[in-house]
Amino acid sequence: MEFFMSWSHSDALFTEYFPECPLLVSALPDNKGTMKKFRLKPQKLIIDCGSVFHVKQKYRPTLKDVFNAQLSLLEDSGATSVQLVHFDEPMLTKTTLSDRYKAMERTLFNAYEYLKLFSIYGFSQHIQPMGVIQGYDKASIEYSAYELIKMGYQRFGIGSLLAKHYTRQIEMIGFATDMVGPQNLHVFGVTGIPQMHAMVELGVRSFDSTRPTMAAAFFQVFYSRPFRTYFLSSSHAKLSSPRLSAPLPCECPVCIQNPEDIFKPSPRDFMKLRSVHNYYHLRIAFNDIVQEKRGGDERAISNVLRSRN
Repeated sequence: MEFFMSWSHSDALFTEYFPECPLLVSALPDNKGTMKKFRLKPQKLIIDCGSVFHVKQKYRPTLKDVFNAQLSLLEDSGATSVQLVHFDEPMLTKTTLSDRYKAMERTLFNAYEYLKLFSIYGFSQHIQPMGVIQGYDKASIEYSAYELIKMGYQRFGIGSLLAKHYTRQIEMIGFATDMVGPQNLHVFGVTGIPQMHAMVELGVRSFDSTRPTMAAAFFQVFYSRPFRTYFLSSSHAKLSSPRLSAPLPCECPVCIQNPEDIFKPSPRDFMKLRSVHNYYHLRIAFNDIVQEKRGGDERAISNVLRSRN
């Protein structure tokens, strides 16, 4: 099981600290040309369509425009393993049954058109299309997955989970794995500790997270063993929130240089350092779960820890 760090143009260059860090990058206007920033480019990459962003805009790009934006990122990437995600219709803002059904149908139509476009280019085997399962209950998830399988997709992602309670997220991930096989499923944006336990138990192929960066932006720092979160004492968080005014012992790439840096609220460069620190500890927490579930399999050794040796 792999942990992809969700990355955008203004985020830390995680592979500079963790060379084996897989990334998910969305084909958004602000991300155009940004893969050139990386001195050490990610070897494993998911190039998302950016649908959560696009559906909020007054004018949406065409499927071909999104595909071309993905190709631009791909050309600059140099990755040895790439998955391209088709243009889907998220259900996060859909409240009626009718709207949810329409979103599912539009997702499947786009998936069909995307696969035709993908096949024209004759990509090598290291580049694969990913079909997105958009559903709102067991029956709709099964239907969505079945239709994608019929189209010929072999890699799948499940989306629109973020607004749901973690028990419902786990349930829906389970429905998807029953249909497509856990070894073929990526889970978009779900990284709570209970969800990680469930995904490892299910044998899900991969998941992605913005959590280290989002927490850093809101003045939070992670520590592991046990995993816990603190607000910087200089932040305006509620007084009941756990706070820290000084760093705890840590061997992340930032703290071994200057641990005080992660406690500086601004400018943004320190937020980036804080996100690197947070990734290190979330990765350790994830890796500990993997080792616990898999009986200490050597393959479960964290990329974070590998990069430190």
